[in-house]
Amino acid sequence: MQTKTLAAALLAAITFSMAGAGFAQSQTRAAGSDAAAASKPAGERPRAHGMRGHHRMGNPVDALARFDTDGDGRISRAEAQAGQDAMQARRDAKRAERGARADAPRREGARSAEARGERAQAGRGGPRAHGGRGFDLVANFDAIDTNRDGYLTRSELRAWHTTKAAERRAEGERRFDTMFREADLNGDGKLSRVEVSEKVPRLAERFAWLDENRDGFLSREELQAGRPQR
Repeated sequence: MQTKTLAAALLAAITFSMAGAGFAQSQTRAAGSDAAAASKPAGERPRAHGMRGHHRMGNPVDALARFDTDGDGRISRAEAQAGQDAMQARRDAKRAERGARADAPRREGARSAEARGERAQAGRGGPRAHGGRGFDLVANFDAIDTNRDGYLTRSELRAWHTTKAAERRAEGERRFDTMFREADLNGDGKLSRVEVSEKVPRLAERFAWLDENRDGFLSREELQAGRPQR
């Protein structure tokens, strides 16, 4: 059990920064999409909010422009709360819809297989808490609002995003260092096949692939090679 836990932890540490960045980006893109449901009718929304192509490009800060429902270029506390409430309501509705489909009688084999796939997908991608690694504008409002004027601006959100990204990278490095040292049984700064097989068996089948210099060991650099250098 301890070996399996260590293996999972090391794999998580190796990809921590990449996963953290992906999570923040996907959550904030979802924020932009879900907040649209709580905004004004199309005829009343500021035209700038209709730039959906721009939001789909993946900018996690600019996606939050849709929280600005009155079009004044800022996000108030009330707008932040309304946007996140709308997000949660949409998640709850989708989860309820999936549950209803899962409970419905299976009339055809194909439909039954499809429903099983939907349930499996729902289990992997359930609603995420606002307190994760993305933007929680309500809980972090005061921290983001550095000039204390009661509004969140694009520059304040960019600064917050940059700070949090750096914190995630630093945490990923700390976790990786801890897990690597625990797997490095003889303390020589590299992992042999025996050490990998014993401490991180899930990496064993990919040992040769990861061992780029073919020296029979996995170095820190080899294990970190796939991580984004930012």
